[in-house]
Amino acid sequence: MEIPVSSAMNQKPAWLRELFPWEQKTLRVNGRNMAYVDEGSRGARPVLLLHGNPTWGFLYRDFVDPLVKAGYRVVVPDWIGSGYSDHPRVDAALTLAHHIADLVSLIDQLDLRGFVIVGQDWGGPQGVGAALQRLDRLAALVLMNTWLFTDYVGKFHQSPLPWTTWHAPLIGQLLMKRFKVLSHAGPSAITVRGMSDAQQRGYHHVFDEPDSDHVVLTWPRTIPLREGDRGWADMTMIQRRLPELARTPAILLWAPEDAVFPIEYANRLKELMPHAQGPILFERAAHFLQDDRGPDLVAAIIPFLDSAVGIRL
Repeated sequence: MEIPVSSAMNQKPAWLRELFPWEQKTLRVNGRNMAYVDEGSRGARPVLLLHGNPTWGFLYRDFVDPLVKAGYRVVVPDWIGSGYSDHPRVDAALTLAHHIADLVSLIDQLDLRGFVIVGQDWGGPQGVGAALQRLDRLAALVLMNTWLFTDYVGKFHQSPLPWTTWHAPLIGQLLMKRFKVLSHAGPSAITVRGMSDAQQRGYHHVFDEPDSDHVVLTWPRTIPLREGDRGWADMTMIQRRLPELARTPAILLWAPEDAVFPIEYANRLKELMPHAQGPILFERAAHFLQDDRGPDLVAAIIPFLDSAVGIRL
């Protein structure tokens, strides 16, 4: 059955080019268009910058130039349902397994070898989930305010407001789709450093079209909190296979002020991945730490990559 999608926008608006000037390319992955930025030498080590909810590649705008200047190839995909990728209108097209398969397709079509996963929020499990399917090509991991397990649930994901309210059949739809409380007021609502009007618009404009933000509601409803939940089997598989990453250089960079994935999540990741460096803490940053402390984060990532894997394949 053909899944209805909203076509990805072909060209960025002129006002956005000053903030996000890189060419948006498109690949067909599993029957849908995935947008991505691809900068730097094709012979250099690829670094995949993976966002979460409700953001898109714009979140990594402070990372692209420094990584390219340091000698790396930078690939910044927009997950299906977000950014300039296609926006399916049905949950069945936006599962954790779908997102993992989409990234595997991107990796294969671009023939990325010796790649680095940089993942935050959903970029963690979706990125690591894909990397576990291509372990022979994985070089290193950089994880920021994310999770890869089912055996710890923090306060945010158990709270009536806002978490369980977002899951409610009627009010969740009303808040998320009609009032767009997350897609149009996510990053700008919890910024620590503050945002200009243009920066806020940069995040939110990709969800302006009615019902284009289906993924923003589907992602929270896919976080597995108990056995049988959507995504439980996939996340359990990821956690079970984490020992296979024991020889993969890894580093944890964390914003302890994040209410969604506070420091307890970093501590659990460290228990599961004891070889990982860190967690290195970044104060004055909330959930979207790439926006709050982007230059500082990339300044920590580059020397880690230089020493752990280097720019050459």
